[in-house]
Amino acid sequence: MKSTILACALSALCASSAMAKTYDVQLHQSKTNPHQWTGSFNLSQPTPWEGQYFSDTYNFTPDLPGALTVNGGVVNFFGFDEQKIRFSHVFLNETELALSSSDGESKARLANVVLSGPLSLRVTGWTGDSASYSGNFNITTAVPEPATYGMLAAGLALVGVAARRRKAQ
Repeated sequence: MKSTILACALSALCASSAMAKTYDVQLHQSKTNPHQWTGSFNLSQPTPWEGQYFSDTYNFTPDLPGALTVNGGVVNFFGFDEQKIRFSHVFLNETELALSSSDGESKARLANVVLSGPLSLRVTGWTGDSASYSGNFNITTAVPEPATYGMLAAGLALVGVAARRRKAQ
């Protein structure tokens, strides 16, 4: 009897974790600024896996190096209860986004948060029968300061001087 209950519990656990959805979001580089990237997505009718509960994960590619300044969030606009999504948690790389809900919209957002890649967004909540949500994230990669280039030039000059002295001896 105990083994049957344990087997049922394990199969339910495995089945529920398999129902979480994972999506890939392509980041697009700005044509005018190589340090600016944007990624957006739209999900029509999240697939609930336990009642009306859903769990979605978005992986952003390519993996951007260094410190990233991120702005953005997810939003659900609704007119009727069956179109409403109630976000329970939204995390971008373990940083929780601020949740809010007002008349006709539910949203989660963050502003000027510094993270490192790869970026992964996890969205969980409860969905209406015909609900959808979308998201947009703007990402700025680290821009070297002018002093960094000055130090690089000075270092290369020192290496050149050392090589010339070694060659002369």
